[in-house]
Parts: sequence; structure tokens; C-alpha cells
Amino acid sequence: MRPFGTPRRQIGLDDEPADIAAWMLELVDESPDRLAIVTIPPHRDDDDLDAMESRFISAYDIAKAERPNLSVKLLHALDLHNGQPRDRIAVAVHEHKWVAGQCVNGCPDTRKEG
Repeated sequence: MRPFGTPRRQIGLDDEPADIAAWMLELVDESPDRLAIVTIPPHRDDDDLDAMESRFISAYDIAKAERPNLSVKLLHALDLHNGQPRDRIAVAVHEHKWVAGQCVNGCPDTRKEG
């Protein structure tokens, strides 16, 4: 069994946003706390990163239209590669389930009722 939130494949520049959206939702559905952490795959340069970000934003918009309680957060971390620090970006996709203003899917987020 693979750990929850571990992708079966990586997001690529050629993936269609609808396919990425379905993949994100699959990861969220597999997790007991409705959380998927997706790391940004290796990219050649800033243009590749910008293209990947654009596809991911489009994919998130598609997934959010299907699941209105979906949220996304960018996580910035420092990773070591060959002993040198480098920036790493991960995306946390979470589906809230609100009860009395609290998310009962394990996150600390709250919202006003009404």
C-alpha cells in the first residue's frame, strides 16, 4: 500500500488540466483526512515552472467547480540536494467538511456560519 497523498504519477507539462483535476481529486479521495500533498516536479527553467503553474491553476479551477469545499495552499520548504539547500514547492489540496464552522477533516481552518 502506498502512503496517502503519494502520487502514482507526476504532473507533466503535457497533461491536460481536466486530467490533472481528476488526479488531484483521486488523491484527496484516497486520504482519510481529505488531504493530498503534491510536489512540483522537476522543471528546466522558469518558463517550464510558469507553464506548470498555469496548468495546475486551471486544473484546480476545474476541481473546485466540482467540489466547492476544496482548498489549496502553497507550501514552501527548504530541501537539500547534493548537500546544498534548494527551494522546494509543494501544493496542499484539501477538501473541507464544515460542521458548526469547524473543518472535521482534520485541519485547523474555521469559517463563519451564516
